[in-house]
Amino acid sequence: MLGERIRTLRKKMRMTATELARRVKTSPSHISEIERGEKTPSLNLLVKIAKELQTSIDYLTGLEGFSKKALNVTEVALLDQASVTAAGKALDQTGVYPVVEEMIYVPEDALGPVGDIPPFAVRISGESMIGAGITDNSIVVINPNAEVGQGDVALVSIGNEWTVKYIYTKADGSLELRPANPSYSPIFFDKEDLISGLVKVIGKVVWIIGKPKKEF
Repeated sequence: MLGERIRTLRKKMRMTATELARRVKTSPSHISEIERGEKTPSLNLLVKIAKELQTSIDYLTGLEGFSKKALNVTEVALLDQASVTAAGKALDQTGVYPVVEEMIYVPEDALGPVGDIPPFAVRISGESMIGAGITDNSIVVINPNAEVGQGDVALVSIGNEWTVKYIYTKADGSLELRPANPSYSPIFFDKEDLISGLVKVIGKVVWIIGKPKKEF
């Protein structure tokens, strides 16, 4: 149903698969696979296709394979590549001001509480969190208002650098940043590092293209 409806609406608008692919930033072959029912688009891609075809995601899917709850989406700003965060070697952020590359779409129920600082997204560089489902060049959504628990994945600033790691707070107030790749070593900071502001947990990773895996 999904693929057939996309193809029907696209042809009604006299739009080629190549043109639709260009507008939604994917490949023509991927659009063709979706229309033939061989692939299912990600939520983010589905929203973009619906917008270009001037319809709703409810109509395109008929809710088949998608829950109604998941179709309630929120726009989140994806920061440009200059603001890329690191999941390997932390990236120097000195003097870099975030610029929005594009808006992406995230299920509302995935974000958690929303406060004064809105959720935002960044691209990942490195493979230290590959075991958490976060690969090089993937996109992660950060919610500064969500509570970060033991073993959660979070974005952390270390001086003027950003990195994504599993978070563990020790009884003495110290902090362990643990990678999800045995090729990388944990990083430890004492309580004074947190009090001084040298190290700061910016926010919880609440969504990737997929969902982050909590370490148990």
